[in-house]
Amino acid sequence: MNNVVFDPRFHDLVDEHDLWMAADGFGFTEGPLFLPEGYIIFADIRNDAIMRYVPPFWTGIVRQPSGGANGMTLDAQGRLIACEGSFKRLTRTEPDGSVTVLADSYEGKPLNAPNDVVVKGDGSIYFTDPIFMGDVEAMLAPSLMSQDYCGVFRLSPGGDLTRVTNELTKPNGLALSPDESVLYVVDSADNSVYAFDVGAEGSLSNKRLWLQMEYGVDGLGDGMKVDVDGNAYVTGPGGVWVAAGDGTPLGIIRTPDVTSNVAFYGFDCKLLFITTPQAVYVTRIKKPGISVIDRVAGGRSYTHRK
Repeated sequence: MNNVVFDPRFHDLVDEHDLWMAADGFGFTEGPLFLPEGYIIFADIRNDAIMRYVPPFWTGIVRQPSGGANGMTLDAQGRLIACEGSFKRLTRTEPDGSVTVLADSYEGKPLNAPNDVVVKGDGSIYFTDPIFMGDVEAMLAPSLMSQDYCGVFRLSPGGDLTRVTNELTKPNGLALSPDESVLYVVDSADNSVYAFDVGAEGSLSNKRLWLQMEYGVDGLGDGMKVDVDGNAYVTGPGGVWVAAGDGTPLGIIRTPDVTSNVAFYGFDCKLLFITTPQAVYVTRIKKPGISVIDRVAGGRSYTHRK
């Protein structure tokens, strides 16, 4: 890899000589998620499918059609939570395979297109609801944007949906800090990551710029994940941006194509799965990532992997 290094600490996190293509031939991949069964699922948005990746090279279809599935995660019971952009809804897949709609409207209007999602330890769900279309499309088909803004929403454990912020132009990927006191949200409009303090009741406050991704190559700020020490991996211009816990950019993991999202996987969560439009890639990292499997396993601490 021809990585871009801003700070020597980058070498403490990334194996810069190790990137390989795991599979290709897709339409547009997104939303990777490591499951307790030991494999990864990810969305192929253009082909309206959820795919399975079984290391080292096998892939197959899990669900098709998928409702335009994009970002995905698991709740504490191990049930799949998915942003179904085409159907403008957030869903949960039950153990018997049936699909429960968790949210599809707010204040009497349909959602725009739920994009990415994260579940907090208390069971609350945060998800972004942008709409991505050109100015001409927006004029010709304003109904595509149902809400008056692109927001971030919180679904409480009891099922109450609230808008927690509409301060971002194109909110996309999001992640929680290791102690869940901070919610990070990627804004694709300006290739930035913003941080918000999470209140005891789940509200967001104290918006601040956390990471600015500026680089003269293609790619938009998109997906994000955080490791056990609070370092972040953000897909953006040039590849996957790696940032320290205070938002200092450390370097970029260069990829052959623009990137859309990432996920940690492996028994020690030291493999980084990277989605791009037509292919998926894997690279090794040196610090374990935070895995949703820890929450599914009954709140088992991830500190044993440090």
